Amino acid sequence: MANEIPGSEHMDLPDDAPWNEKPGESHVAQGDIDVIPEREITEEDLHQTTKDETNWLLFGGAYENQRHTTAEHITPDNVDEVELEWRIDLAPPHALEPNPSHEFQGSPLVVDGDPPIMYITVGADQLYAVNARTGEKLWEHYYEPAVGYSEDAPPAERGPAVLGGTVYKSTLDLGVLAVDRYTGEEQWYYNGAAAYRGEVADGLMHEELQWERERGSTSSFPPLIYDGKLMKGSFGGEFGVSGFFDAIDLEGNPQWRFNMTPTEQWVGDSWQHGGGTAWASGAIEPEEGTVIVPSANPGPWYGTVRPGFNPFTCGKVAIDIESGEYQWHHQDVPHDWWDYDSPSPPLVFEEEHDGEPTKFATWPGKTGWVYTVNMETGQLHQRSDEYVQHVNTFSLPPYEDIENAPWMMPHLTGGTNPQPSSFDPNTRTMVVKGANEPMALSWYEEEYEAGERYMGMDIASAEPPEEVEEPDEPTLSAEEVAEEEDPHLEAEVEEEEDQEDEDVDEGEDGEATEDGEEDDGPPVGQARPDYPEEWNGATGVIAGIDPYTGDVKWQEWYDWTNFHPRGGSFTTPTGLAFAGTPNGVMVAYDIESGDRLAEFEVADHGVDGAPMSWVDPHEEKQYIAMPAGGGHHTDVELGTTLAVFSLEI
Repeated sequence: MANEIPGSEHMDLPDDAPWNEKPGESHVAQGDIDVIPEREITEEDLHQTTKDETNWLLFGGAYENQRHTTAEHITPDNVDEVELEWRIDLAPPHALEPNPSHEFQGSPLVVDGDPPIMYITVGADQLYAVNARTGEKLWEHYYEPAVGYSEDAPPAERGPAVLGGTVYKSTLDLGVLAVDRYTGEEQWYYNGAAAYRGEVADGLMHEELQWERERGSTSSFPPLIYDGKLMKGSFGGEFGVSGFFDAIDLEGNPQWRFNMTPTEQWVGDSWQHGGGTAWASGAIEPEEGTVIVPSANPGPWYGTVRPGFNPFTCGKVAIDIESGEYQWHHQDVPHDWWDYDSPSPPLVFEEEHDGEPTKFATWPGKTGWVYTVNMETGQLHQRSDEYVQHVNTFSLPPYEDIENAPWMMPHLTGGTNPQPSSFDPNTRTMVVKGANEPMALSWYEEEYEAGERYMGMDIASAEPPEEVEEPDEPTLSAEEVAEEEDPHLEAEVEEEEDQEDEDVDEGEDGEATEDGEEDDGPPVGQARPDYPEEWNGATGVIAGIDPYTGDVKWQEWYDWTNFHPRGGSFTTPTGLAFAGTPNGVMVAYDIESGDRLAEFEVADHGVDGAPMSWVDPHEEKQYIAMPAGGGHHTDVELGTTLAVFSLEI
């Protein structure tokens, strides 16, 4: 739902806060940095990167975030000739002991030159410069956050930003680090935790913004640069943070801070721990200078302590970049109870509508639908057909009763979580990745305590069927799923062996019916099956969707032996889409049909990063970089592989 909220205030930015003091420590190691060619990147270069096939200067390939290259050299006819150019294990840096648990969910940037230079991040707080031709590490900058991070589950990184002679990255201390992109040495630091809700920190970081960072509750935001401002988000919705979105100048001085839980729109003081953080990448509509920011779940997860719609949570909010003023917002899920936040980066496209060229913003939600809104007003144009299954969706969780909670779908991991989608403007096809798993929820009351989790929700996930043999092929087509031809997707449901009163069903309001007739509601308690009988057994999907009409063009399902596909994709003007899979390969798809045209071995673990492409005119090759940080596949090791492929042109 879209709303107009006049007078949404900024958060105060006290002058006496330690905005430029760094809480953590930096470690720098250098290799052959002399090979980095001098190349002054301008804001005009950022605007034109979508038209320049020799570089990739923004997280989404352009301000509009379409992840679409203009390079036309790799086609359906020659894609099978693409070969591996080089492959490296990127992490950890010299300052860290080996740790295989790092997440690799980002997307590299490439600055054109002879040779081209790649800038890439890995969790936690690791930034690298790499020779894009050879894979040689040229320098590395490891920021050691003051708050520390979990070594078992370090947070993911999603990428840097570049401008001039500087590369920028957000940090786990909620700051921004500016680094000389030729040497890896620090230029300045912006301390985003110096003040919070207008209150200056007692030390360098406000006490309510301090906890050990870990995957699932913490994420770096790829900075966005536009018209002399650098923008970044916040995280910590599971720790009772009230979200904010920052703009600073290019010397690290704060310009404005947008309140993601506007005080006048929340009941009482519930906004103060209301979540709504902005932890994933946004998109920019450059003609109007508007940034569209993803917003996270409200806090705590149960809604009894936060009546109302809880804006701006679980959707997108549009902000004027110059002034920091509110433009519009859309909530996928007002008053969320299910952790159905909306982290997937939006993208902007133009289509003729009612006889006029009209710009739209579109994104997939954790809810399993793609939302498309008018870019000027935020009004919903289209909610797509479902691309994952829906079972008991939006059923309210019971109180302190996880054993009797019904199965529902999608899972809180989605639908689509932070995975960035791509878009082909020629065929109007959006490539979306999603999860397709059941969950059960039950809430309990919890008191807020600074630095502690503030959720109040128990979670149960369905176990995969043990009686079904592992299939020979890890992926299954949408046609097989629809026609139930594949035995691995039948997901037969068996009730608990010790279940009593098998012919007694639950009636309305939890009362038993003696006739045993089937009730419209889901089975609960000991009558709850191992998983919902409606589930097709697939854990995830890659889909092609028309965001203007809402039609699902194609789906490729992943059965229960795979984790659901994560990471992003990119498209080409020649009708191809490239995406990683959870079983270690990158696939080239026909953008309109979803047919697999070629597969490329990347690593022996999941491929959770977002691929991108550039052309090196000196080598006369088109390259594809595929970051492969597998953190979730059940049968493989974790890793931080970066694989680059090429085709001679």
